[in-house]
Amino acid sequence: MLAGAAYSPVELLGEKVQELLGSLDPQSLANTSGNLDHVNKLGLTQVALSQYLVFFLLAIVVIFIVVFAAKKRAAIVPKGRFINLIELLVDFIRGGVAPIIHKDSQKYVPFLLSVGLFVLINNLIGLIPGFKPGTGTISGTFALGIFVFLYATGVGIKVKGGWGFIKGIVPHGLPKPIVPIVFIIELFSTLLRPITHALRLFANMYAGHIVLGIFSILTELFFMSLFHGKALTAVASPAWLILLIAMYMLEFVVAFVQAYVFVLLSAVYIDSSVSSH
Repeated sequence: MLAGAAYSPVELLGEKVQELLGSLDPQSLANTSGNLDHVNKLGLTQVALSQYLVFFLLAIVVIFIVVFAAKKRAAIVPKGRFINLIELLVDFIRGGVAPIIHKDSQKYVPFLLSVGLFVLINNLIGLIPGFKPGTGTISGTFALGIFVFLYATGVGIKVKGGWGFIKGIVPHGLPKPIVPIVFIIELFSTLLRPITHALRLFANMYAGHIVLGIFSILTELFFMSLFHGKALTAVASPAWLILLIAMYMLEFVVAFVQAYVFVLLSAVYIDSSVSSH
């Protein structure tokens, strides 16, 4: 379709966008055609090695490399940009996020650091051309949300005991007649946390990938006009390239912001579980 005078960026845009959206689906590596007959089924659940799972595993490998490299370079006085960057990240979690938890906040620094680093690395991997973020699929972010929810619930039960944790769902000092109503509302809100936690991260990363993809397509199509004598449309090519670079820089910032928001909410959930209202 790119040959000769028939080439038109506007005509090809819709087709390219459809290809982009299809590439963002959590396809099985065994078959990317959309046919799921080959996929193993466990009840109503389909089990397959998807492309997003591969990038999740890649993020785990990167984390191990970063952690072991940081441990090897650890010193009383850190030297080098890499170890100073790790120290900065640890200090940020220790002093800027963990204090949200009012009881034994420093005890939860390793967990918060692990969660934040994992989300951040997944977000950054998704910015590499041809790669996708593990956080770009709702199943991936929901798994992270469930993990944080179970951890927060577990430490809450450990600190308060089972019955104490259940009673702690309702704030102290409420009139007894409205306690059952507030308990139901708070319980429902608590159970929704994994969903809202997952949707917030997924929506931002997925939308960002679509925006980057569309700007990349527009840049490619308008630059192709240069090779087909479409001088009028080719004039817009530099503008699309500049916009693409600007959006890429914005998404780089968003990758850090979303990792921060995710770990910040994790700290809030832990605090609500272990602290008294």
